[in-house]
Amino acid sequence: MADKEKISLDSGFFRPEEKPFVDRISDLLLKSQTMYTPQLTDFLNLREQLILNNLINKYDDLFVHYFGGYEGAERVRGIIAPDYFVPKESDYKVSMYEIRYPEKFANLHHGQILGSLTGSGVDRDHFGDIITDGERWQFFVFDQMDDFIEEQVTKIGPYKIHLIQKDFADLLLPRDDSVDEDIRVQSLRVDTVIATAYDLSRQVAKSLVEHGKVQLNWTGTRNASDFITMGDTLSVRGYGRIRINDIMGKSRNDKYILFVNVINK
Repeated sequence: MADKEKISLDSGFFRPEEKPFVDRISDLLLKSQTMYTPQLTDFLNLREQLILNNLINKYDDLFVHYFGGYEGAERVRGIIAPDYFVPKESDYKVSMYEIRYPEKFANLHHGQILGSLTGSGVDRDHFGDIITDGERWQFFVFDQMDDFIEEQVTKIGPYKIHLIQKDFADLLLPRDDSVDEDIRVQSLRVDTVIATAYDLSRQVAKSLVEHGKVQLNWTGTRNASDFITMGDTLSVRGYGRIRINDIMGKSRNDKYILFVNVINK
């Protein structure tokens, strides 16, 4: 078990379930190098960006540029390109939509919007961040999906909504309710990290995982003994989200020191 934890500290470590993504990105890297042309990715989460950054380091003549609709976006599209290429915003093929809804009667939240988008048939890697300033809501999506989105997404929860395409100049100022902090954990197991971040018992955290209430990088996991690594995001239903920004080594009492970003629901 200790060996597995050591391996997960290496930024070059990939999980078996990440192999299809690694293969897709490797194909794009090879295509960009051999054809000497830019290649555009889907929207990538933080863990996928870390993997791409790791893979592209093997190519001296390639660079990756990211854009997710605004500075500091969490989910972004990448352009893998030779050094001559300087991308424009339009090259990322991202559209931004604002959600018009009955604000006096409705109280939207992130999970509702996410569920409506995926429920309409939009793949998760085809849309980016969902942001709010506390009242207004906006999200980012592939621009080639504009017609589909406008036709298919007409309700969020029980509320009828209307989508308005906006320029990036109309970006709202996203509200950030997250907190950066250092936590110390006995191991890098999923249940241990959740228990420490949300001040729960190990048994409660383990139960959350085993009852399907936890996602690792937006994919459900029921294995409490899974190990986290840099760039991972844990979503815990009813509690919030934990993003692993860095694993900074071990403390004097042999605990792992994690630099995390925590959102309380």
